[in-house]
Amino acid sequence: MNQTKDPGDAVQADAGWIVATDWTGVRGRNVEVYEHGEFMDRGKVDTVTSDGRILWLSFQGNIPRRIIEKSPETTIRVLPD
Repeated sequence: MNQTKDPGDAVQADAGWIVATDWTGVRGRNVEVYEHGEFMDRGKVDTVTSDGRILWLSFQGNIPRRIIEKSPETTIRVLPD
């Protein structure tokens, strides 16, 4: 997966965001995290493991980073730049 506007193996939505099915290319991108279809968080992806199973979401504020583990219930929406 590349880190361009269209991250390759993904689903494009009409609202301008992209559902990332392969997390390996989302480093540095602004994303929203959904679990079971419910909005959970928003931030910038700090880093991703080489297998794309885990990412660290960075924020401004009291909590600097949060770990997100890929599961069938978790969806990452890559926001437009």
